[in-house]
Amino acid sequence: MARVGKKKVAKEPVEILLVEDNAEYSDNLSGLLEKENIKVTNVPSAELALEFLKKNEPDVIVLDIMLGDKMNGFDFISNLKSSRKYLHIPVIFISALSHSDKIEEGLSLGANDYLVKPFRIAELGYKIINLAKLKKNVEKRHSNEHIIEQVSNLDHDYKLAQLFVAEVNEMVNNCLEMTVTDIVKKLNTNFTKLDLVIKKYHLQTPVNYILAKRLQRADLMLRNSNISINNIAFQCGFNSTSYFCTAFKKYYEKSPMQARKGK
Repeated sequence: MARVGKKKVAKEPVEILLVEDNAEYSDNLSGLLEKENIKVTNVPSAELALEFLKKNEPDVIVLDIMLGDKMNGFDFISNLKSSRKYLHIPVIFISALSHSDKIEEGLSLGANDYLVKPFRIAELGYKIINLAKLKKNVEKRHSNEHIIEQVSNLDHDYKLAQLFVAEVNEMVNNCLEMTVTDIVKKLNTNFTKLDLVIKKYHLQTPVNYILAKRLQRADLMLRNSNISINNIAFQCGFNSTSYFCTAFKKYYEKSPMQARKGK
């Protein structure tokens, strides 16, 4: 877990919750991140993480999968995303489990990203800062607007709202070529409801949500396979390799080739 390359330092303090049961690894990772203006709270178990969240709200949660017998990382995120209070907090998985099934399971449960150990500290730092910035911008933009009230009225039956969000997540994860129009037709809904619900639960528009899912899958493929960049772009729902490269660089602040070389 060596410190490699120039990292992106957070301009404003970023607070994260690190859930990792290996004390030495956790302390080492925390020390490196805190040098980048990222304040870290460490907890060794999912149970303690849930207790912490009752009184605190981190900007991002960084989470290992193998956390002990009672509750692993997948159990934790399932619990987290079932609560309206915590749905908006971004989650990054860090794990030595590199099999594609595990990566896809983590993403399907609502994680924003998945890094396979060992990874570059700079890469984790970028992801934390970008997700924290997105969360803060969306919260600021909508804090005094009527969207939250609209969604609350729209989703008076919370279980139905959860099901709706889960169906959208499953559709996009299973078919990255899915468009907003496709989702509206398949769920027999309307654009207004889809827009309000996705903004509420994923802090972004449906179009940006789908684009982020495509780019996250592409990033995982770049770092964990030797598939060509052209084929990755196609498999992740992009019709143009040039557009894929442009979107990827804007999202990750590095090109697909740089992401592949840094795997």
